Amino acid sequence: MAGRTSSWQRRKDHRHAEILAAALECLEAGGGEDASVAAIGRRAGVSEGTVYKYFGSKDELMAAVVEAWMGPVTTELKVELEATVTLEARLFILARRHLAEMRRKPRLHELVYRQWRWTNYRGSAFHRHNQAYAGLFRSALEEADRQGALEPGLDIPMCRDIFYGGLEHLGTRTVLAGREIDLDETARAYVATLLRGWAARREPAQPDHAERLENALAALERLIARQSRP
Repeated sequence: MAGRTSSWQRRKDHRHAEILAAALECLEAGGGEDASVAAIGRRAGVSEGTVYKYFGSKDELMAAVVEAWMGPVTTELKVELEATVTLEARLFILARRHLAEMRRKPRLHELVYRQWRWTNYRGSAFHRHNQAYAGLFRSALEEADRQGALEPGLDIPMCRDIFYGGLEHLGTRTVLAGREIDLDETARAYVATLLRGWAARREPAQPDHAERLENALAALERLIARQSRP
């Protein structure tokens, strides 16, 4: 009896995670319409009532799905970006991970970014996580701007929209369409293209006054030398 009780308690302790994993699997397999609470319960091996015991509503369960997906991604990216110095390297990390997540969770990505985003978005779990996620890009550009690495007056919020909007379009016609792409090469080319318009333009280095004078004197000496030859 003690053994059975202990086994039941261990299962109960893991039930929250099992239901959440089942919800992720249902969403990835069939989409939001097919991921009913009853279907999620069946996949988790529990009743519909048990699902509601751990998650008060389907909206609460979906909020937990977003948390389970986007939370770790944002945390990992933050660590990677803090260990990186250049803007180009930071944008590469962000671009590559975005495309990688589209490949790893294609159905969930479509649901979160296209369907759920426009359903009570403001103040939702996705809104909070999306702000933190996009905030990584904003912080990277703001730091580069302070260092003078960007064109003066660059609209950073607009750059953010261009960056992620472009990635969504790129990923839709490749990753979500089932086309195989090289994530490293694609992310690198994408970032390089954007930085051609965002990076500060450097004027060609001009020799200082002393150097110009020294060059002029050298040229004059060569001219005099040629003219003095028989």
